[in-house]
Amino acid sequence: MKNKFLISVISLLIISAISVQAQEYERKLSPRGKEKARKEQMQSASQKEKKPKVQYPLLNGLMIGVDLFDPAAMLLGQKYGSYQVSAELNLYNRFFPIWEIGIGRAKDTPEDMNFTYKGKPALYNRIGMNYNFRYSSESPNFFYVGVRYGVSSFKYDITDITLNSPYWGETYRENILDQKSTAHWLELVGGIRVKIIDNLYMGWSVRYKRTLSVSKTPQASPWYIPGFGTKGSNFGFAYTISYNIPIRTKIKPTPTQAIPLSNSGK
Repeated sequence: MKNKFLISVISLLIISAISVQAQEYERKLSPRGKEKARKEQMQSASQKEKKPKVQYPLLNGLMIGVDLFDPAAMLLGQKYGSYQVSAELNLYNRFFPIWEIGIGRAKDTPEDMNFTYKGKPALYNRIGMNYNFRYSSESPNFFYVGVRYGVSSFKYDITDITLNSPYWGETYRENILDQKSTAHWLELVGGIRVKIIDNLYMGWSVRYKRTLSVSKTPQASPWYIPGFGTKGSNFGFAYTISYNIPIRTKIKPTPTQAIPLSNSGK
């Protein structure tokens, strides 16, 4: 008896659901239902179109950053590297002119080489621009590409140069001291930057580097260039911690077309 009652209730629910669906389908097929559905779609599309776009002011902040990649590598045993800070303007959240300045040094005996290279601490500068592909997003994170121009003037010593004389069967050691050089180079940069908390960011970037000119002496050429890296190293990496100083200009209102006054009163 209970089973029959349960089957009857389920059947009644199924019939009711089918009936409701049929009525809804018929309503949509009717001219009045079609018109109502069309109006609902137009209203939904209009609401989407009216959603205001994200606007950023001309000046949207000044970002101060520190590169931690080389210092960490030197703590782990690398015998050359640099200490670098940067200043970066945020223009419309789209263009980021940047100035990078640092000090590089080196003291290493390259693998399979017969000398020790000592690059004295020297200043380098890089200027350039980053372009943020997510400039119209409400997200505080960045994905960017950029270019840099770098220059450095520095001094270096090459010591413990080992020379073997097969004729005399002896080994000689020579030093080449107080060498000077100036280097110019270009870099292509790609990276990401994510917000950690408040105005604090961290980011990663990879760089492709090409020298434009490196001055040499009759005695030697530099093995390490401050800000560029070692000879023949065309790729570099950076891990930065940055703080955004919230300096912002006002957003200019969008000009609206004036509505002419009626002349009916004349």
